[in-house]
Amino acid sequence: MRHDPSHPARYRPDPETALNMPFPVTYVLDRNAPSETFIRRETELLRQRGWPLNTRYLNGDFNTLKGSLTACPPGRRWRFVKAAAQRTMPELTSFDRESCGMIHRLPQCAGLVSKLVESDTRLIHAHFAGITADVAAIASAATGIPWSCSVHARDVFAVPPAKTFRRLRTAAGITACSQLAADTVVAADIPKHKVTVIRHGLPLHEYVYDMLRPEGVIFTACRLELKKGVDTLLTACSLLAQREISFRCVIAGSGSRQDFLKSLAKRLGIENSVLFIGWLSPEEIRSRILNASVLALPSRRMPDGDRDGIANVLVEAMALGTPVITTAAGAAGEIITDNVNGLMVPPDSPTALADALAQTLSVSPRMSVMTKAARRAAEEFFDADTNIQYLEKFFERAARQG
Repeated sequence: MRHDPSHPARYRPDPETALNMPFPVTYVLDRNAPSETFIRRETELLRQRGWPLNTRYLNGDFNTLKGSLTACPPGRRWRFVKAAAQRTMPELTSFDRESCGMIHRLPQCAGLVSKLVESDTRLIHAHFAGITADVAAIASAATGIPWSCSVHARDVFAVPPAKTFRRLRTAAGITACSQLAADTVVAADIPKHKVTVIRHGLPLHEYVYDMLRPEGVIFTACRLELKKGVDTLLTACSLLAQREISFRCVIAGSGSRQDFLKSLAKRLGIENSVLFIGWLSPEEIRSRILNASVLALPSRRMPDGDRDGIANVLVEAMALGTPVITTAAGAAGEIITDNVNGLMVPPDSPTALADALAQTLSVSPRMSVMTKAARRAAEEFFDADTNIQYLEKFFERAARQG
């Protein structure tokens, strides 16, 4: 694993100009999504460390932003109208779903401005470079409070660089959970000094390394969408069956491809060896990983550029001691070195995947060496207690530079 020169540990705030931390931060989120455990872990840990956070959601029933265009305080209305016009006008030429969605969110944005004026928030932070970033940017321009954004995968990988630039150009800082996402943002002409790599943190004390594993159990947990490559996994499983290798494949998750994948398993003649178990809680996923011989995630890159960043389930398996198999279609290669701390196979290659699965389905000394190296990588890059300190320093810098 090579040294990451953009690792946030390089940043050290000037003590003479540093803000007194912790200070109030308002998070702008799309919804309270159960699958986005990384956001929940982040906010919970910040609160434990004394950060007064306000979370505002665009959708759902919890802390949902409400308002009307007249909710904006009179003294901020001209700035709000100007910021909203500057944000929406470049998108209206396409009149696509996103530009219409931005107009639809303006009353909520006005409500956010009202909430911010009433609070002592020092920084607005949005997760994902989508509509949440648009709302945060407009509210920032109307209030003078700096804003920052965390980018992840599809929100920058599948978006034209010009749109990414328009969305993020006024941010005081951007965090990326992978170097690939950071490079994509910089390629969109966002200044490099604004972009910091801060990987999702994992509470490693809850993920205890254990080498004991059953034999013959393949597990994956993901959204059942084309990008995740579960069809490749099923085809690889059919090759294992042809080789008379005993296995059971457990697939957790839901999505638009669920019915297709169930039909595919039946067409391949492996439906009795494949179990679809639906969406699981983080605790249930952890238990399933511990009871698997291998965690497989054969994701692919989509024609529009969408791909995985570093999937959280890979990191969880690496921490727990379960061998991992994935592809280099996304950013997994930043932390996984083939045959050192995991196995990397080409995307869309059932034969290569079947070969890798065959290596991991039985316990061997080689797998023990590999999983120990994987645990060390998890400790180096994904320790929640360490990474949250990087985020705190990022917040301090963004609030000060804004």
